Amino acid sequence: MLGRADETELLDSLLRRAAEGHGGGVVLHGEPGIGKTALLSYAEERAAGFQVLRAVGVEPEADLAYATLHQLLMPVLGSVGELPGPQAQALNILFGRAHGGPPDPFLVGLAGLSLLSLLAGERPVLCVVDDAHWADQPTLKTLAFVARRLDNEPVALMLAARADEGHGTDLPHLRRVPLMGLGGEAATALLAERAGGRRLTDGEHCHLLAATGGNPLALLELAGKELPPEGAQEPPALTDELRRSFLTRVRARHAEALPLLQLVAADGSGSVETIEKAAVELCVGTGPLHRAELDELLTYDGPRLMFRHPLMRSAIYHSATPGRRAAIHRALAAAFDAPADQHRRAWHRGQAATGHDEEAAELLERSAEQAALRGGPAAAMAALSRAAELTAAGPHRGRRLWTAARAALRGGFTATAGELLDRAEREPHLDEVDRISVAAMRAVVAEFTGSPEDAMDLIGPWIPRALRVDRRRFTPTIAMYGDLGIRTNRPRAWSELADWLDAGMPEQDGQNAQDTQDSEADRNHHRDQQDQRDQQDHDQNHRDHQQDIRDHQQDNRDDRDQGWDDRDRAQRDSRGWDGRDSMDSRDSPEDAVLRLLRAACLVRAGHDPGPAARDAAGVDALTDPITMTLAGAIARGLGDRELSRRLYQNAGRLARAGGSLGALAWNLEYQATDEISRGRLGLAEAHAEEGCAFAAEVGQPNTACRNRGLLALCAAIRGRPEAGELAAEVLAEASERRLADATAYARRALGLVELAAGRHGEAARHFEAVGGWDADQPSDLAMGLVPDLVEALVRAGEHDRAAVAATRYARWTEHTASPELGALTARCRALVCEDGAAHYAESLRLHALADAPLEQARTELLLGEQLRRDRRRSQAQQHLRGAAETFRRIGAVAWADRALGELRATGESARTPEAGALTTLTPQELRIALAVGEGLTNREIAAQLFLSPRTVDYHLRKVFQKAGLTSRAELMRMVLAERPA
Repeated sequence: MLGRADETELLDSLLRRAAEGHGGGVVLHGEPGIGKTALLSYAEERAAGFQVLRAVGVEPEADLAYATLHQLLMPVLGSVGELPGPQAQALNILFGRAHGGPPDPFLVGLAGLSLLSLLAGERPVLCVVDDAHWADQPTLKTLAFVARRLDNEPVALMLAARADEGHGTDLPHLRRVPLMGLGGEAATALLAERAGGRRLTDGEHCHLLAATGGNPLALLELAGKELPPEGAQEPPALTDELRRSFLTRVRARHAEALPLLQLVAADGSGSVETIEKAAVELCVGTGPLHRAELDELLTYDGPRLMFRHPLMRSAIYHSATPGRRAAIHRALAAAFDAPADQHRRAWHRGQAATGHDEEAAELLERSAEQAALRGGPAAAMAALSRAAELTAAGPHRGRRLWTAARAALRGGFTATAGELLDRAEREPHLDEVDRISVAAMRAVVAEFTGSPEDAMDLIGPWIPRALRVDRRRFTPTIAMYGDLGIRTNRPRAWSELADWLDAGMPEQDGQNAQDTQDSEADRNHHRDQQDQRDQQDHDQNHRDHQQDIRDHQQDNRDDRDQGWDDRDRAQRDSRGWDGRDSMDSRDSPEDAVLRLLRAACLVRAGHDPGPAARDAAGVDALTDPITMTLAGAIARGLGDRELSRRLYQNAGRLARAGGSLGALAWNLEYQATDEISRGRLGLAEAHAEEGCAFAAEVGQPNTACRNRGLLALCAAIRGRPEAGELAAEVLAEASERRLADATAYARRALGLVELAAGRHGEAARHFEAVGGWDADQPSDLAMGLVPDLVEALVRAGEHDRAAVAATRYARWTEHTASPELGALTARCRALVCEDGAAHYAESLRLHALADAPLEQARTELLLGEQLRRDRRRSQAQQHLRGAAETFRRIGAVAWADRALGELRATGESARTPEAGALTTLTPQELRIALAVGEGLTNREIAAQLFLSPRTVDYHLRKVFQKAGLTSRAELMRMVLAERPA
């Protein structure tokens, strides 16, 4: 390894660390012939005691999903049966050993990680991938997934790739090492050792070194050959020069075998049987394959026939004329006649085609379907793109372009997806359903990586058509519009949706028309009532709204007592737009989602949502994590927190089970928001941190920013010193990305920091900065901060503005069947009334019906403070003790300190209680501890959290150390005791 001391020391270090249980990896980048393969061979020789797995990327398989991964893992596939069931099934489906639906790429990544971890339990593992730039994209994504999780695994991963060819190989968490040419001394030593022949003069040596840039292979190939004279025009690119050199040598020694070598170069599979079949079609003899005469060019890697150097293969392939290459690809297409070879047959057929060729396009389209079933979106994208190129103008071409874009999105190739969608939109014959699909995909890209406002503008014009053409197919898109309306602070989205939904559903009889008339009369009636209320003074408003809320909550209790959320009653009572029973034989879960969506529109317009808001039976039958999460958000807006939570959690479980990391990253934000409202800050942080990490892996920067906003909010509630800085960072990023929801998270975090510090005016400024609470049509984001705003305004002495905000909040929550919102409404009234005792009592009564300990403790704190000021010390102490204990239990340290300070002011000696053991754990440790509390094994936890069992064991030991535990049974008891926090 002349001149490679630094590189060999790095490889030795990686092997040493892997042997000690701390894995890692490296990508060697450089031009052809620079010595990448030699360094990989060096590592293999030095890996004594390791199990070595090796693969080589080849260009014809660059678009064949998981081809390189199959080559890498083929020697150890016998161990797949020891993996957890879903992971074993994923690998078996990929490699044609079982049938089933397409496994999610991240489930494949987890299976690969688990398999390597399993093997490393016996001895360390070295994975070597040469020519990784020709490895297929799904394999590269799998290797990236594995590389991010090797810190506690005895596994080393080493790749070699060219920097400017094939697929990008700058994988996160793998160190990138560019290889440069050899220096003068190393080049001289190499030539003396290997070149032989006449010794070069010093002048010739310097000229050769300058011409080759110190490239070892070029030095050896061009030594002794005539070079352009010094001062001549710049010679051709080194790669071209080397290719010509290779080809000259082949023609001189193996001219008669050149047609056979061209066939081998075009094949790519390395299957001698396939090559011999195609050779018969081309009338090419294959005798040299079975003799030693081609050994200097060809070698066997297991059963695969391959060239010794990729430049040899490249030079020989391109030596064929275009017509000859087309004939070779046609022969290979015919030779790949097994069902499992459909993708290779279609690829070669596509390479042979010129101009429009519908037969080849159909073959490629079918192969794309097979690739998708095997979990290969990159392969499907490549096949469909080529199919579109071979398709004449018409609807088929547009459809193939947007389905290629869909495959690109699923594979995480956002830029390519955008280019394909651009081409699809320019197709004049694209039908309406396809155009709606294109718009929906553009909106998804904008929601995750661009501007959510742009996403709304993209899909808004198409929603009426989607409802008319196929409302069930496009239900996620329609529901997404409402969700984006919340995220972007655009409340008008709900009135638009109401109009579109009313117009887009079929009228079966006169009932729908009557319902519409009744709804309009109801709107007018409410408007008249509202105009009258606006003219009354604040005190009268308080009395009226107090009675309204009491009546409303009594209705809720009556409904709850009668089991209004029972599925049978939901089926019996819910009615569709058209007056039919909503759960008839023609109904679907998607229709149930649309009914809930329409009910949400009514609530936001200030109307009673009717029985459709209680239609839990239909949405519980959903099976798509994205639609389930959207339905959960709708249910939350209707005040049904139980249904919302169930949908969120079930969607998360489905996404985990299927390895759908993109859907899971997005879903975890909703789960974290829900856990914050429940005061379960540790679990909220665990969800948000995990969501942030997964969002970064799948290329969802907006989702990552939102989850960071929730982490800032948790830090503010806990009173952590870094909360303000973290929130400010999120605010800056959210402003740049135009993310109103992440901005609201950051503003609330900053406001709570100021509120806890007693800077009430600054707190109110942050809460009001979200904007819109006093608008004619207020936004959900703004209204969600009004209870905080009312408290800040009252403490800042702005009682009149606080009263207006409290009144507006009561109006906003009037038709939402949520004890939690009712409790907050009553607390707001208590703060702005001279005698708020009755409102505080009502607030605490409703808190007892909800699952929101943080807000309940804040209400008790405010009531305790008021009672202390009224010199009712005994009653004040009761509420302040309860508030302090709840704040302590959930980890809200700053709020607990405030409650204890108030308690001391009443004359009671109060000590700061110790925090629970779970609150001392990191988010990752907490996730694992909670999973142990549910009785899961390390393997089951690893599958849920996309980790290896060894990593789970590492974190579990940390949990035992921090909590002073010695057994899983003790941990399970501790989790049961402290889980509410």
